[in-house]
Amino acid sequence: MLSELPMIPLVAITGFLDGIHPCAIAILIFFIAFLLTMRKTFKNIFLLGLVYIFVIFLTYLAVGVGLLSGIVLFGQHHFFAILGSWLLIFLGLIHIKEYFFPNLPLHFRMPKFSSEKVKSRLEKATLPGIALAAFLVGLCSVPCSGGIYAAITALLASKTTYFSGFLYLLLYNLMFVMPLLILLLFAANPLTLAKIAAFQQKHEKTGKLVMGLLMIIIGASILIFFV
Repeated sequence: MLSELPMIPLVAITGFLDGIHPCAIAILIFFIAFLLTMRKTFKNIFLLGLVYIFVIFLTYLAVGVGLLSGIVLFGQHHFFAILGSWLLIFLGLIHIKEYFFPNLPLHFRMPKFSSEKVKSRLEKATLPGIALAAFLVGLCSVPCSGGIYAAITALLASKTTYFSGFLYLLLYNLMFVMPLLILLLFAANPLTLAKIAAFQQKHEKTGKLVMGLLMIIIGASILIFFV
């Protein structure tokens, strides 16, 4: 049966796609570039980057567990799975709007005051500052690209036990931070990092279009095959 398609590939793929968003990646590129200008060793950059990524992982996981617990406690799991899927489709349309009509209202990006606060914390390059910055990035990532997360969490609440849902959330969040871990490894080569930063900035609008289309496809697929 199509409704019994394995959840693991869906959770892993959507988690990775959710991790490819401008909020966390742009801030990490800024952070690594700043450490390079301070002539930090790759070991220091890698360790501080791991702290940053780990705090984002914990923050995003906590958001997912809270959402999963709320849905389970409230009941009506099937309703929330359907609602989450339609919300994902709607957010996908907003991302596509950003490509064709960027000046229209409704934008999903980190608030400017949060972005400036995050960067000021990262510039201090202290563990508490990095942890706080990562926490803010994790929270701000929810409105930035959390539509996929909300839809998958609602689906897990309707299709799995609470414990199984928690394990799936662990998988989702591991895949969510995977792009950041890959990017951190590129810090060994400043030239490669500069090329990635330039590519990300140049194709930011195209990335929103692709992400919007993928969100619509994922939302529609969940409606058709899983709920």
